[in-house]
Amino acid sequence: CKIIKTQAKYSFTYGKVEVRAKLPSSAGTWPAIWMLGANISSVGWPNCGEIDIMEQKGWDKSKISAALHNQSSSGNTVNYREIEAPTSTTSFHVYSVNWTPDEISFAIDGNVYYTYSPEIQTEANWPYDSPQFIILNVAMGGSLGGEIPDNFTESMMEIDYVRVYQ
Repeated sequence: CKIIKTQAKYSFTYGKVEVRAKLPSSAGTWPAIWMLGANISSVGWPNCGEIDIMEQKGWDKSKISAALHNQSSSGNTVNYREIEAPTSTTSFHVYSVNWTPDEISFAIDGNVYYTYSPEIQTEANWPYDSPQFIILNVAMGGSLGGEIPDNFTESMMEIDYVRVYQ
C-alpha cells in the first residue's frame, strides 16, 4: 500500500475538497481518496468519523463509491452510494466532497451523486464537526481490493492535484 496523508500536517473543518485523479487499472488494487477525524488518536474509529470521497473495488473498475463511517454506521456502512465511472482508469476525473455543518455531498466531475444529511444530527451519526485530515492511498487485496492477479507487476493512481477550498 502506498499512502499520502496530511495527519499532523494539515486538517480542517468544513470546505470543499477536489482531487483530480486517474485510477489504477489492475484488478486487486483498492484506490481511495478519503478523510479521517484528526482526533482519531484520542477517540478511535469510527467515533472520529470517516469521509470516503472515492473508493474503487479491485474487481470492478467501472464504478466508484462514496461512504461515511461513524458510530451509527461503520464497517459495512449503510451511508454509501456507488456510481458508474467507466473511464476512471483511462481518463482523469475530479472526485470531490463538499462538507458543510448540515450536509456532506459527493460528486464526480461536478455531478453530485450522493448527499448525506441526517434529519437530526447526533453524536452517533454526525462526528463531522471536528477537523479531518486527507489520505490518498492504493491498497492491495483485502475486502475491497479482492484477489491480486498472479501476473500483477504494477499499477498506479495518478494525482494531478488536491485542492481544499474554505
